[in-house]
Amino acid sequence: MYSSPLILLRLNDARWFPEAKDDKQLQEQNFRKEKYDLHQGSATLGKGFAFTTPAEEIEQFLLDYLRNKDVADGNVSDADNEEEQPLPPETEMNDVCPDVEASLPVQTQIAKDVMERCIHLLSDKDLKTRLKVLDVLELCVTVLQSHENQLLPMVHRAWLPLVHRLTNDDPLAVLRAFKVLCTLGNKCGDFLRNRFCKDILPKLAVSLATQAPVSARAGPVYSHTLAFKLQLAVLQGLGSLCKKLDLGGGDLNKVADACLIYLSAKQPMKLQEAARSVFLHLMKVDPDTTWFILNELHCPLLYEPPHPSLHPVSLSGMAKPRTEYTDNVLLLLAELQG
Repeated sequence: MYSSPLILLRLNDARWFPEAKDDKQLQEQNFRKEKYDLHQGSATLGKGFAFTTPAEEIEQFLLDYLRNKDVADGNVSDADNEEEQPLPPETEMNDVCPDVEASLPVQTQIAKDVMERCIHLLSDKDLKTRLKVLDVLELCVTVLQSHENQLLPMVHRAWLPLVHRLTNDDPLAVLRAFKVLCTLGNKCGDFLRNRFCKDILPKLAVSLATQAPVSARAGPVYSHTLAFKLQLAVLQGLGSLCKKLDLGGGDLNKVADACLIYLSAKQPMKLQEAARSVFLHLMKVDPDTTWFILNELHCPLLYEPPHPSLHPVSLSGMAKPRTEYTDNVLLLLAELQG
């Protein structure tokens, strides 16, 4: 049978010049065979011999060689042209997404979970349960103090039940809840200022003013009562709480007015000391207002104007005889001037 020279030529071309796709498959088959021979050779070398070049480096070298050859021959698809984007370093990720935090430490995550599950128990009917929950919350706040993104939402959720414990509960629960409030003030600061001034301070001032006449006429046995312990705890913690929350203006006056009566010599000595500590903290927050409040109660000096054309200084405490408040006021003024 006679074949045309043109047909034979085309057959020879097809044999000697295969398509690029077949050529690529042939290269991959040769690479697999070389890789198989490489592993076989490494298995028969024995324990006394070893390649100087690791097998992974040889494999990567061959892969790079085949890829570069395909690029040189033009046998590259659109998918191969897409380069894999490297992951940004951790610092860059933090700059782009500042709100995304790394995984929390184990103890922090546990404290967050415990606090989240304890919030609803603040309103439990059993007093012992409420007291235990308040203790647990105080510990959780201490653990979460360096993680505001986790602490502040938990405080927001626990705020209303905590306010109820402070304003309408058994005195023992109120005492424990005030300890939690002081801890929150130390850790949260500005986050609590408006909440404290709106929800707690008015009722706290009324409670102190109501209990002051009782403690003033009570005997030595009163110091063993729960009411005395609550008064003492509130006075001891109120000054530092005002400083942490940076109170000012009318709120500062409310605190001062509620504590002034405890500067009386008729109050138990521990309550007088606690009241002085409140004013010592108020001096650091607003010394001018504190000076004016104390001199309105008792002013030991007469202040003359520096020029006759100026009006004389008039304070309510001027030219007053000694009162039950004089000793404590003089101690505070000396501290303020020193």
